[in-house]
Amino acid sequence: MNILRRLGLTSFAFWFGSIGGLVAGAGAMLVAFPFIFPPPVLNEPPPEPAILAGPEAGRNRIAFAFDEKAPGRDFIHWANGNGSLIRTKQGWILRLEGNFIAGPSPNYWIYFNNRPVGEEKDFRADTARVRLAPLRSFKGSQNYMIPPNIDPEKFHTVTIWCESFGVYIGSAVLAKN
Repeated sequence: MNILRRLGLTSFAFWFGSIGGLVAGAGAMLVAFPFIFPPPVLNEPPPEPAILAGPEAGRNRIAFAFDEKAPGRDFIHWANGNGSLIRTKQGWILRLEGNFIAGPSPNYWIYFNNRPVGEEKDFRADTARVRLAPLRSFKGSQNYMIPPNIDPEKFHTVTIWCESFGVYIGSAVLAKN
């Protein structure tokens, strides 16, 4: 401590600087981590669709494409590619296709929205949104089983949202048959 006093530093300044540095370093690592250590690119095979007969026959797939012109996107927060909801014998599966890619950041989640979403205010305005699953990779084909108590045909949009920072990443309108 004599060295600190000779330099004109008190214990308050020392501890304040130490704690401030740790907090800043932890925050920087939270942001940098997905860029430095991204999750692996996934290449999951597509699920086998259910074979439906009668009036249900054409309703086993609902396609979507992420809106590359959504006003809520920026050079860091974005998602591109296609996907679909596929009805299987086990239930509905949300599939992101092999061309799916998103800008990396921590803690992305997939949501279903009841209304169009193109930016943060739209997402927050939809109080009936349903949180589906955490995004497992920023790139590649991925399958997500939809719980049986959720009917994906009742929703308008699939949205990817950053939980850590409350930021809109991307959305896709579900094409209705």
